[in-house]
Amino acid sequence: MRQSGWGWRLMRRFKINLRKLISRGYKLFGIHFTTQPAIMAYRGYGRRDKVFLKGRVLQNSSIFRSKDKDTAWQNFVKTLRRFNSYEVSGAELEVRVGSNVFEVTSDVEGYFQLETELPRKLSGLKMNWTDVEITLKAPLYTSGEQGSTSDLLIPKNAAFGVISDIDDTILKTDVTSILKLKMLYLTFLKNARSRKAFNEVGAFYQSLERGPREKSTNPFFYVSNSPWNLYDLLEDFLNINDLPKGPILLRDFGIPYQTTPLGYKGHKYEHTARILSTYPQLPFVLIGDSGENDADIYLDLSRDFPGQVRAIYIRDVRESRRSQRVAQLIRAVGDVDIRLIRNYREAAMHAADMGLINKLCFDRLRNKQLINW
Repeated sequence: MRQSGWGWRLMRRFKINLRKLISRGYKLFGIHFTTQPAIMAYRGYGRRDKVFLKGRVLQNSSIFRSKDKDTAWQNFVKTLRRFNSYEVSGAELEVRVGSNVFEVTSDVEGYFQLETELPRKLSGLKMNWTDVEITLKAPLYTSGEQGSTSDLLIPKNAAFGVISDIDDTILKTDVTSILKLKMLYLTFLKNARSRKAFNEVGAFYQSLERGPREKSTNPFFYVSNSPWNLYDLLEDFLNINDLPKGPILLRDFGIPYQTTPLGYKGHKYEHTARILSTYPQLPFVLIGDSGENDADIYLDLSRDFPGQVRAIYIRDVRESRRSQRVAQLIRAVGDVDIRLIRNYREAAMHAADMGLINKLCFDRLRNKQLINW
């Protein structure tokens, strides 16, 4: 979220200077933290010769996973804890990717990021996922050196990739509700186990992951405007609803800590473009909804990456003005296979006709999920 004006710039500068002053004081007096730090390592992705990953360093871990019997009040308290994190800026970390070792530093919001070519290519990978080791080198803690691991996606045996939005695409969020009241209710008073996925989305996504012959392991990426503070909730939601495992790429929800680069086209466009650029030989299916500007963003990407976007599915949120706008946008496009869908069975029928999935596989997965429900 981009903020502007002298007030935001002043707050940003004050926060940066205060964090730097505190960090220098710790080093000067040899102070070690007594609380247990938390390295929030988000899922990354890449190739044998290139990686992108992101994470965050917090003063302590105040995030507690959701449980089946959590009350609305417990959900509310846990959500507040997610947003009331205390970040560690200027933290020095060592990131080990295979036999490659890199040093990164967290910014004023505690985020660290590594996007780099690998001098020593990854080898001997037998699965789509491998581990990245992350070690906190400074500041020092009395509990000793802290470490974590991050899952890194290196696609193998892929016919195509899938990039999906989350809110109102797979997860019922009601972003279009009046004053976003329903969205706030669901975000603060529900959890990963009580939030609802749309009907048949699990069967459709699993079918895409397997491909038409059910022999592929097509990679999934989730790009959303939700804040990083909700990462653990969304990670749990995907797992609970049997949605394919993939990197979850969110955005910073706090005071901006860096200047927006010239020509920046927004969080969704930039992250999706980075994925397409990482795998230039791999075609992609893009999935979003009509509640936001997913159709516009995906069409821009199809023009900027000609031949790489195989199909676009936009779930109809059933808000007439937004749906009509997307329908009109689609009618004006003649060179991109973009569909406004009412449900995921409709998307599955079209995907089967295109040779993206096996219809029998979709029906089998759909029936299995109906039985489990």
